[in-house]
Formats: sequence, C-alpha cells, structure tokens
Amino acid sequence: MNLTLRDRWLWSLASLLLMPSMLLGQTADWPYWRGPNMDGTAEVTGLPDDWDPDGGEGSNVVWKRDDLGGPCTPIAMNGRLYSIQRYLAGTAREGERVVCIDAASGETIWENNYNVWLSDVPAERVGWSSVVGDQESGNIYVLGACDIFLCIDGESGETLWKVPLHEQFGMLSTYGGRTNFPIVYEDLVIISGIIINWGDFAKPNHRLLAMNKNTGEFVWFSGTRDLPYDTTYSAPSLVTVDGQRQLIMGCGDGAVWGFQPRTGKPLWNYQLSRRGLFATPLVVGDMVFCGHSEENADDASVMGAVAGLKISGRGADTKVSEMWKQLEVVSGYSEPVYVDGRVYWVDDRCKMWVFDAETGEAIVERKAFAGSRQRSALLYADGKIYVTTENGRWAIVEPTEDGFDVLSKGRIRDTGFGASPIVADGRLYFQSTTALYCVASGEGKQTPQTLAGGLKPETPVEEDTEIAQVQIVPCEGLIQPGESVGYTVNVYNTNGQQLETPADVKFSVVGDGASIEGNKLTASKDAAHTGVQITAEVNGHTGHARTRIVPPLPWKFTFDGMTDPPLSWVGARYRHVIRDIDGSAALTKVNTIPKGARSRAWMGPSDLSEYTISADVRGSRMNAQLPDIGLTAHGYVLDLMGQSQQLQIRTWSAQLRMAESVKFPWKEDQWYRMKFRVDLESEGPATVAVLRGKVWPRDEDEPKEWTVTARDESPNLASSPGLYGNAKVAELYLDNIEVVPNDDSE
Repeated sequence: MNLTLRDRWLWSLASLLLMPSMLLGQTADWPYWRGPNMDGTAEVTGLPDDWDPDGGEGSNVVWKRDDLGGPCTPIAMNGRLYSIQRYLAGTAREGERVVCIDAASGETIWENNYNVWLSDVPAERVGWSSVVGDQESGNIYVLGACDIFLCIDGESGETLWKVPLHEQFGMLSTYGGRTNFPIVYEDLVIISGIIINWGDFAKPNHRLLAMNKNTGEFVWFSGTRDLPYDTTYSAPSLVTVDGQRQLIMGCGDGAVWGFQPRTGKPLWNYQLSRRGLFATPLVVGDMVFCGHSEENADDASVMGAVAGLKISGRGADTKVSEMWKQLEVVSGYSEPVYVDGRVYWVDDRCKMWVFDAETGEAIVERKAFAGSRQRSALLYADGKIYVTTENGRWAIVEPTEDGFDVLSKGRIRDTGFGASPIVADGRLYFQSTTALYCVASGEGKQTPQTLAGGLKPETPVEEDTEIAQVQIVPCEGLIQPGESVGYTVNVYNTNGQQLETPADVKFSVVGDGASIEGNKLTASKDAAHTGVQITAEVNGHTGHARTRIVPPLPWKFTFDGMTDPPLSWVGARYRHVIRDIDGSAALTKVNTIPKGARSRAWMGPSDLSEYTISADVRGSRMNAQLPDIGLTAHGYVLDLMGQSQQLQIRTWSAQLRMAESVKFPWKEDQWYRMKFRVDLESEGPATVAVLRGKVWPRDEDEPKEWTVTARDESPNLASSPGLYGNAKVAELYLDNIEVVPNDDSE
C-alpha cells in the first residue's frame, strides 16, 4: 500500500530519532553501484595504496572468487555482497542469477536464478547493470537482462514480487545489453528503459516507472521525448537543489534530465549528444557533470564532450544552465569523481583529465597513467582515486595541487574491468570479467551512511500547501471484463511534496470499456482488448491513470473493420498498421521505421499458461530479402525464418540455450498457417516444457504431424501470448490470430 502523509511523517521522524543508534551497529554499506552518496565517494580511512592480484604475503588480497566475474558492479549491504551473474553458463539451462556472498569471507550465502526469454542480450552481457539495496527493508531490486524486474529478500534470497516489464510495458531488451539501474527513494523503487507501450505511449520513449518498493504497485509513469536514438545504461542520482528533491539521469535521447522523484514530473533537460548517454552524470550540490563520446548535439562534426551544468529554481521555475563545455573530450562510459573543487575524469582511451569544477579550466589534459580502454567508474576514498580499466590494468592515484601522482599500478592478464570498484566496511572490492577480489589492509575504518541519507533538507512543506499535482495509484493496470480496481489519490505541491488529499475527489473515465463510481473502476462485462483512462480532479488539478481490459481465453482477431491493432496490445501500434491484403484486413508490420526491424507485441497478462496460438502469415520479398515471422507463447517463439528458410523454436534469441530448427522452404506472397502449442509436463519432481509448432499452406488441410518439436528442462511456466517480427526491408502480414487453451485431445 502507498504510505499516507501521516505515515511518511512518522517514518521520517522515526528515521531521524533512530539514526544515531542505528549507525552504532550498522555496517558501512555500499547499497548503490556508485555508493550511498551516488557519487563514487566514501568516508573511509586505512585503505591500501597497493595490491597484488596474484596473492601472496603482503598482497592485501583477503579473498578471491574465480567463479564470480562479469560486468556487474556489486553492492554491499548488511555485511553481504550482491552481484548479477550468469547461471549455468554454456548449458541448456543457462539463465541469470543474483548471488549473495559474505563480504568478509567471500562464501556464498544464497543464489536466486531465473530464466531469460525473448531477449536479444548475449549471455556475455548479463549483469550490465547492478542491483540496488534498500537499507530500510533489507530487500534488493534487480532488472534482469530480459527486463524482468524482481524484488528479492536480501536475507533469504526469496523472490517477493516480480514484473516482466518487457511483456507488460514493452521495455526493450536489446543486443547491447543496456539494462538500466534501479534506485530506491522513500517508499518507491524507480527504474527506466526504452519502452514501446500501448495507447498514447505506443512510440518508443525513454520512460521511468516508479513502483511501491514493498508491493510492486505502479505509482507513476513518466518519460522523456519520443523516438530516442539509443537504449542506455546511465543511472539516476538523487539531489536537493533550492529545497527541491530531484532525480537526475542521462537518457536515450542524448539529454540529461531532471525529474521529481515522488511524482515523476519532468523538470528540465539539457541536450548534450545526438545519441544516447551511457555515462552516469555526476551530481554535486547544484552542479551536474556529464560526458559522452558521440556526435555533439550542436555540432555533429565534433565527437565527444564533457560539460558542467548548474541547476536552480523549483517547480515550474526549475532551470538548467551550462557553466562550461569542453569539446573533443571523448568520455562516453566512465563516471568521474569530484575532489576539492576539481573533477577527475578518465576518457575512453584511459587518459586522465582534471577540470576546475566551476570554470571548466583543464588543469590536466590527456595524461596517460594506466591502460588504453576505459569503461568503469572511478572511486575516491581515503584520499585516493581507484581506477580499473577495460584491458585489465588498474591504478591507485593521489590528487595533488598540479594534478595527481600514481601511487601504484599493475595489470591482470586475460581479463578486464567493466565493473567499478567499491568500498564497504573498510574493504575494497574489484570485480573483473573473470574474478571478484576483496582487498584490504586490515586497518580500514568507514563511516556508515544510508543511500541518499546525506541529501540537503527540502523546503518545509508548510511554506507551500497549495495542491499543484494529482497522482492516481495504481497508474497502470490490467483487468478482465467485470473486474474492478480501487484507486488511491495522492496530491502534491509544486515542489513535489505530498499534501493531505481532500475528500472531494471527482473521478471520470474515458473509453467505452469501463465505468467508475467513487474511486472504484469496473470493466464492462462485454469489454474486450481495449483500455481506458481514469482522471481524478482535485481543486481544479487533474491526474491520470490507465488500465488495459483483456478477457480470458479464447481470443480471435480478424482485424475486420479495424484501423489499428487492438488498443490493449503492448508494443503493437507504432510498428503495425491494418491494411487490405488480398481483399481482407490484415495486420502489417511496416518497414519504414528506423531501428524498427525487430518487433515484439504482447497481447495480455503474463500469468497465462498452456495455450496454443495460431495465425495466418505471409511475407513479401524486397531487395532479395524475406522477413522472419513469429508467434510467441510462454516466452518461446516459433519463428518462420525467411533468409535461412527454417522453422525454429527458441526462447533466448542471442544465446540459443535451447533451440530446435528444421528446414522449411517457403515462398513470398503466399499465405501460410502457423500453429504453436506449449504444454507443461511432469517428469518426476521436475517440470518440462514441450513445445510443438507446425506450418502449412493456408489453403490446404492442417497436417496431423507437428513440423518441429522442442523440449525445455528449464521451462518458462507462464507468459503473455504475442507476436515476433524481423523485417529490415520486406513487410510481413498476419491475419486470423487465435489464442486458445490447450485441448487435451490434440
């Protein structure tokens, strides 16, 4: 449930009263990938000036795990480390896992593994982001490679709730593995990504989604601008500027954005690049330091830039201004640190730059000191900057008046560092692509800090008690005909602070599929594959929520009389249109959308199990190319592959941990019927998925035999039915789509 204003006040008061006693027995956590201050710094002494990864006497290596490597930056909370890892790599059961280990000994405490499905992320890029820890509840939150968002009990490893964001919101899971970082703020956990949603949000947009951290209820849904260039993995930071809380992050449209964290209201944006921003902006007070390595927004002929921004104002008067910009500094991956009025920045070629934070004056330019390729963020702790590089080199440097001195450096062969160094309880942790190291001198002492605990105070809410924003919770939903959902209304001032909600809230609904009485929405019994918008009005201000209405199986779609795909389908409307093909309306996957070659559309809830999906399909040929046409069920795809003339069943496109293919020659401009069935069968204590697909010319009788059959011993137990298409230049068409519960007689 959402906290009331009184609950929030009591929670804040209790936190303040308990803080001294909590810190006495509290571990010095690193609950976020860039630390409790979200800036790569920590209050710590006694860290080593050198270390030897090969071990031995005096090496400062406390322990090493050769089985825990990868690009994920670990976090530390309550004496434990948490990291995202590959699970059973290279096997037919490969997936993803969150690993919890004892931070002092390196021993595994628990693992939580789960499948990856309908994702283009290669297995080597599992763990491109990190988990975040909630020090209040002890829970951790993770966005998996295929955009499954999980809340996991940090003590036991039990999954408390999860949401497949690719199915329910249309979040992209692409080849680059660019998965965003979650962050916790008060009773919310916030995540973002490129989303191709439904209704008015059908176009790609780098959107943010806030969920109640305890229940997973959707609280707010916001966005940047439509048609961003890239998916990214820039992470958010929290700050208080002029008494207003802000969440600041780089986004897929090449801009740095600021949002109110409780409401999702966009406050400002600064266009830095023509492509997406990967490096996380560094936020220090009212200053934001950001960089990139692509074409500049104001001059595409110049690659790369770093900039210093100044934030000011509150509410509608919030502004961003450019303090300085240095062009041709190619820094698209690594995140800098702020030390005594200077910004220490390592560019993509691992050259150090040092800038005056206020003026942008370059104190040090392109100084070589370690490797030649840089991706991970910098860590500033105990007066030293710890640097790890992509080609396996590392360095420990000390800031000086004229720049920096190198205290020590070395190289680990046959590995690299994509993950960033962290420090917790006076111990350093370095995760390379092949191993995880704990490094300590034995004398480290670190001050415990809570995530965002050092934020400056907000303007007292008593100074502004006027309602300026209205929020409806849940902001997104999915119900069946005849079902109801109750809404909670929260109100906020212009500063994004919650106020008491008046009793006289007026609700209304737009759309023919439901009615509302008081705060209770009820879907019409005859509503099908549609959606409605709910509006709440309070003192002349309005807030909105949306709900999809999807009936239980069976479904049938002929598209006759329709001008668009069904409203409730996620990921469909932007990339598909209805056209007349051979005298009948058909769903057409268009080929005119940039970066729109591959597409997935989701039809309904994610708890559906053991069903069969069928459709008439047809592909055109253009420039000697045929498209791929697929039906999805249970997180598997039956793919009629044009160029290779195959029929394939798979679940993880980039990894093919399980896949069965047969040759199947087919012709362009000819209608075929596809049928895909998934059954779950018990084999002793285990459950196995049996997958069967067939294709035949539509004007012929259905064959009795299945064309291709596959088994999965690590089954996806439920998932939304959907569509898959891959058409770079040639179009594909679908008609007479049916989804039915499995018939045991077949």
